Amino acid sequence: MSEDQFKWITNHAGDGFGVLREADDFLHLEGNPPGASVTETYYFGFHIAEAAIHGTIYIWFHPNLGVVTAGTMVSQGVRPCSLAANYFDMHAYLKLDDHVNHATGALSFPGGGLQLTPIKPMAEWHASLNDKAADTRFDLNFKAAMPAAVRADQKHFDQSMHVTGSLRLRGTDYVVDCYEIRDRSWQNARPEDPLPVPPYDWVCVTQGSALALNLSMFDDLSVLGNANGALHLPPKLLQDGWVYTNGTLRRIVSAEKRTERNADVLLPLRHEIRAVDEDGKIYDITGETIGSCNWNGWPNMLWHQCLTQWTCNGAPAMGEVQEVQWHDAVRLLRKIPLAA
Repeated sequence: MSEDQFKWITNHAGDGFGVLREADDFLHLEGNPPGASVTETYYFGFHIAEAAIHGTIYIWFHPNLGVVTAGTMVSQGVRPCSLAANYFDMHAYLKLDDHVNHATGALSFPGGGLQLTPIKPMAEWHASLNDKAADTRFDLNFKAAMPAAVRADQKHFDQSMHVTGSLRLRGTDYVVDCYEIRDRSWQNARPEDPLPVPPYDWVCVTQGSALALNLSMFDDLSVLGNANGALHLPPKLLQDGWVYTNGTLRRIVSAEKRTERNADVLLPLRHEIRAVDEDGKIYDITGETIGSCNWNGWPNMLWHQCLTQWTCNGAPAMGEVQEVQWHDAVRLLRKIPLAA
């Protein structure tokens, strides 16, 4: 297996952070490396914890091909797959130029009339949807609760956002007021090859405006096991991590994670994490999945989108886990015997 196949996962963060540039909140259509799989993404999430509702807005560009995949998934509780979500509308292979206002950076898509509008770069976005046929709509403001945490390779950032507004889901109205971490990636090739690697998690923990913590790491397989060494273990499990608290952004320098999953589809159910930042502060974190839905972002992978109720150093928190699994991990590690 070539390292280039999963180079987009193995972090290029180094020891510090990149430079916060307003231009990185807009599309990078020039200067991309060659290749059909070069990718640029926007991810915005929101939730209503007391109702176990989680919303995903995902925009995935292939700038060298001039196409974009975009849409929305909103699910309540644990759902077996994206088509069982309360609301799911994702369109693939749309023509990029038909859905981007190159003057303003605004994005608009079919599927309920999804619209994303930058109000202030790196600080505020607005999202709306109005699908009358599904009696589902939302009107949401995303305001920065921290400066963006930019990776040193200058190709990715994460940012905790205060999300406020309204959601009507299949005829029922809700108020949205939550904190959730968004992310942006650009100018990395993202090959769709099957990868014989452990599950990969993007872990987000927020305590209102007081704390935001993010980890990107492979599973250590301490719970799942790795019979006969069938899966390739990367040289390091923690690929990226940061914590923002008391107005300070710091690197996470080490992390351990044990994840329990159900037997049939390896849905993450519970996490136990210990993370240490560059100042030596320890974060003991446990989380329970209270809502989940999965989506095949592309045919050779499965993406579990999990709304997670956390405890961080004894205090309640909320957030999510996005776990990507590839074919070999699911085929080899699921515990339900396959029929002969």
